[in-house]
Amino acid sequence: MYCPNWIYQISVARVVSEYLSSEMGVEAFAKKYNQGLSNSYEPIPIESFVEPAEQIIIFLGEIEAGESAVELLNNYTYFRLYFESLNVPRKLKSMFGNIEDSVKVPLEPSDSALKSFRAYIFGLRSGTVPTPSEGWRLEADENVPNLSKLASQTVSILDSF
Repeated sequence: MYCPNWIYQISVARVVSEYLSSEMGVEAFAKKYNQGLSNSYEPIPIESFVEPAEQIIIFLGEIEAGESAVELLNNYTYFRLYFESLNVPRKLKSMFGNIEDSVKVPLEPSDSALKSFRAYIFGLRSGTVPTPSEGWRLEADENVPNLSKLASQTVSILDSF
């Protein structure tokens, strides 16, 4: 079965965030999420993480995010996890299964991650989208245990090869 689009978009944002917070290449973090998500879903090509991550990095440069880029990505991650869209909260508790279950519709990575991130940033600038409470981190979120575990894994320079 396939990865839900919102989990994919969070993963791309995390690739960018972890890249900006380290001194390794985007590919090392793309590989981390590529391999981590393939444990639960149909494999997603590594290019489907690298290309949108690079587009988001370019966009962050265009809006001159600078030091706040990682915070913006963290806020976006929170939004995608807790909201399906503006003012539509995601149902975190399901009667059957859990929030991280696979979906039947194949993932179409294309540029959905960039479009979603851009829309969030414009919503943030206009004050219409929610932001996380102080200190919220994906690594500690109990609603998505698999994704939290994946996000908390470290990447070494050897993972780049």
